[in-house]
Amino acid sequence: MNIVSTAIHHTGLIDTSSTLWMWGDSNHNGELGNGGGGNGQYPSGDFYQTIPVRILDNVVTVSCGYNHTAAIKTDGSLWMWGGNYDGQLGNGSTEDSSVPVKVLDNVVAVSCGDGYTAVIKTDGTLWMWGDNDYGQLGKGAPGNSTIPVKILDNAATVSCSRWGQTAAIKMDGSLWMWGYNGNGELGNGGEGNQETYTMSGLVPLQDIPVKIMDNAAAVSLGMNHTAAVKTDGSLWMWGDNEYGQLGDGSRKTSAFPVKVLDDVAAVNCGSHHTAAVKTDGSLWMWGDNGQGALGNGYVGNKMIDQGRGDFPVQTIPVKIMSDVTTVSGGTLHTIIVKTDSSVWVCGRSKELGNDGTSDSVDIYGYAMQTIPMKLSGLTAKLK
Repeated sequence: MNIVSTAIHHTGLIDTSSTLWMWGDSNHNGELGNGGGGNGQYPSGDFYQTIPVRILDNVVTVSCGYNHTAAIKTDGSLWMWGGNYDGQLGNGSTEDSSVPVKVLDNVVAVSCGDGYTAVIKTDGTLWMWGDNDYGQLGKGAPGNSTIPVKILDNAATVSCSRWGQTAAIKMDGSLWMWGYNGNGELGNGGEGNQETYTMSGLVPLQDIPVKIMDNAAAVSLGMNHTAAVKTDGSLWMWGDNEYGQLGDGSRKTSAFPVKVLDDVAAVNCGSHHTAAVKTDGSLWMWGDNGQGALGNGYVGNKMIDQGRGDFPVQTIPVKIMSDVTTVSGGTLHTIIVKTDSSVWVCGRSKELGNDGTSDSVDIYGYAMQTIPMKLSGLTAKLK
C-alpha cells in the first residue's frame, strides 16, 4: 500500500486517520482533487497548493501520475481525478475531473503513470487503461483505452512509469515488463517486439508482457529507469543512468539488471533519482540532486552542465537518515515518512507542502529545501 505518492509536481499522503491530503505546484488539470484552485496562482492562471488540503476519508492507498491521481478506499472502491485526455481516469470519457470519481470496485492496488493507469483487483487480475503510445498498456494492439482492459492474471504488484513502461510482479515472484525500451528500461537487453519513431530516432517497444527475472519482491519505475528488490534483499537496477540514478558509480545506461545494494526492504524511483530503505531503517539515496531532492545538501560526487551551469548528481548511494519506513520521490522533490509517523520533505519548495519554506536556491533561481525538513501538523499512517 502507498501511504505517500509523489508525481512531477504534486503529492498525496494518507494520515493516521486514513484521510488523504494533497498539495503541489500544479493543479492545472484538477490533479489535487479539491475542485480546482489553490492557495497560490501563477500569471498564466494555473493554481498551486503549498500546504496540504484534505481530499478523502477512509483511504488505504494513493498513487499520483503525471497529472492525475488515484485512491483506493477501505471498501475496495477506486476513485480517480485529474487529467483525462488519454482516458487515464478509466471512466469511459476524455474529460478532466477536478473532484474524485468512482471508477471500480474490488481493487487492492493501483499505480498511475504518465497518462495511464494500472490496477489489481481482489481476484489477482491486472487491468489497465489510458495512453498506449509505447505499448505500456500491454494489450498487444495499438490505441488508447478509456475503459479498463484485462492484461494479466495472478498479479501481486504493479508499477507504472513517468514515461511509458510498466512492470508487474506475479504471485510466483516473476517480474514482467512492457512498454517503451529506448534506454533499456525493460531490462531485457533493449529488445522489443515492435518499434516506434521518437525525437531520438527509431526505438524498441514491447506491447505485450515479457518475463525479466524470478524471485522479485518489489519493483519501482522512474522516468526511464527501473529498480527491483529480490526476495533475498538484493537491489537490482537498469535503464537510463544520465544522472547516476542506477547507483552503480557510473553514468552509463544498462539494458540488463545490475546489483547495487544488499539488505534492502523497499525501493522507490523518482523521475531521475532513487531511494532505498534498508532493513535497518536507514534511507539511502542517489541520482539527480539539481533541486536538492536527495536531502544531503546541494552536493554530489559528480557535476553536470546542461547549459545553465553545473548541478550535482550522486552516482553511488549515500545515507540520508535513520528510522525511515516509507519514501516517495517525485521529479524535483522527495517525501519521507519515519517510524514515528513524522513526515519529512526536501527538494523544490513549492512541491513540499511546507508553504514554500526553503534553505537555498538552485541554478535556475528556484527555492529549494536541501536538507529534510519536518512537515508540521501532519502525521502519516504507518503500513
